[in-house]
Amino acid sequence: MNPISYVIEKIEELIGHTPHPAIVAVPLGAWTVSNVCDGIAATTGSREFDDAARISMGIGLVGAVGAALTGFHDYAKIPRDRPSHEVATTHGLGNALATTLMTASYVLRTIDHERGNRPGVATRLLALSAGGLSVYTGWLGGKLVEEMGEGVNPMYGRVGVQEHRRMEAQESASL
Repeated sequence: MNPISYVIEKIEELIGHTPHPAIVAVPLGAWTVSNVCDGIAATTGSREFDDAARISMGIGLVGAVGAALTGFHDYAKIPRDRPSHEVATTHGLGNALATTLMTASYVLRTIDHERGNRPGVATRLLALSAGGLSVYTGWLGGKLVEEMGEGVNPMYGRVGVQEHRRMEAQESASL
C-alpha cells in the first residue's frame, strides 16, 4: 500500500468514514468566497476584494489537492460494473476540470497582481465557470452517497454481531 493510501485508511479507521466529504468543504467554500469577492470587486472596483478573491482561490486550490487524493481513494473502491462508477467518473473529471479552470484563473490573476493590474474579464469568467462546475460536481457527489449509497458505511457494519443483536434487542424492547 502506498503511503498516501495508508494515511487515508488510518484516518478512516479513526473517524469511522472517508475524510473526503469533510475535505471537499475547503475548496467548495473557498471558491464560493472567491466568486463572491470577484463579483464585489468587479462591481465596486475594490482591490481589496480582488485580493480576497485571489487568496481564497489559493486556499481552495490547496484544499482541492486533499479532496482529489481522498476522492481517488474512494473512487478506487467502486466496482466498474456499478452504475455509480460512471457517475463517479463524471464527478472526478468535472472536479479535475473545475480545478484546472480555477488554477488558470489563479495564475492569471497572480500575474496581474504582481504587475499592479486588476484581473480581467476572462480571468474572472474562468473562476466563475469553475465555481459553477464545482456546484454541479458537488451535486454529483451527493448523488453518489445519498441516492446510490457509495461510501456509506453504516455503524452496524463495524460492530460485532453480538453487539448488533444487542442493539436490535434494545430497539425492540423500547417499542
